[in-house]
Amino acid sequence: MLVGARQGENATVNEVRDLGNKIKPMMDQGQSLHVICQNHPEIEVSERTLYNYIEEGVFQDAGVSITCLNLKKQVNRRIPKKRAKEYAKRKDRSYLKGRTHKEYQEYMEENSYAHVVEMDTVYNDISNGPFIQTFKFRKYDLLICILHKTKTAQDMLNGILYLEQILGEDVFEREVEVLLTDRGSEFVLADETETRENGTRRTRMYYCDSMASWQKGSLENIHLQLREICPKGADLYALGLTSQEKAFLICSHINSYVKKKLDDKTSFQLVEFYNHNMAEALYAAGMVQIPADQVTLKPYLLKEDR
Repeated sequence: MLVGARQGENATVNEVRDLGNKIKPMMDQGQSLHVICQNHPEIEVSERTLYNYIEEGVFQDAGVSITCLNLKKQVNRRIPKKRAKEYAKRKDRSYLKGRTHKEYQEYMEENSYAHVVEMDTVYNDISNGPFIQTFKFRKYDLLICILHKTKTAQDMLNGILYLEQILGEDVFEREVEVLLTDRGSEFVLADETETRENGTRRTRMYYCDSMASWQKGSLENIHLQLREICPKGADLYALGLTSQEKAFLICSHINSYVKKKLDDKTSFQLVEFYNHNMAEALYAAGMVQIPADQVTLKPYLLKEDR
């Protein structure tokens, strides 16, 4: 069932209800819609659309008690009648065709041994960066970080191409058979990601459902280790994260950390055992194995004098 279909709105009742339940606690804490949108890039409608939903009673129709009284400020906000009835999504969603999480599950049922890599972006300052494009290789619990100054869709595509350059086409096709990510606006270049300019297939790209980061919970878990080095709220530039070499330094330490779930092995050790060529490619790119007693998961790892 569609909510507000007479106004041309195309979100289902459940989607609107989930969205309302997500933003209401933050609104109750006094946060503005602008701040909520900035802090939660996974929200897939624009700030303007959220205002429209509230003013037209869409959230209330879906069973969520959000009204104009919940807005932090409502000063001289005038919306043209025509525009007030346009509840368009933030961007074109055609790239999702054939790439939803349901279709990912169907592919994995038929290809249960396919190697899956989860992709995301980690950052503290959405205006100034830096932005860390993260790749989690499930088989090895391996983390690769690519550093960017901005997080455009082209930046993320470039990061994927850089990863392919590091691994080589053959290793990439084998180890990144499936690429699973969220629906962030920086990950919309699915066609360009999947297919090379010469028409050959690079990978298969799939997207988690809206506001369902738990569907790539494996990546979220390894982000906890990343956050030990790059804590939330910190100025990552001031911390020392200023180059790709520093990003690889983070990878070197996290991937040299012994993990109980890997039978007390490191990610690097697993890669060396299962795919020696991949391990050599990672080392050639600048990553190194860190002696066990020297592994550091603290912010001072990135200081210039290390």
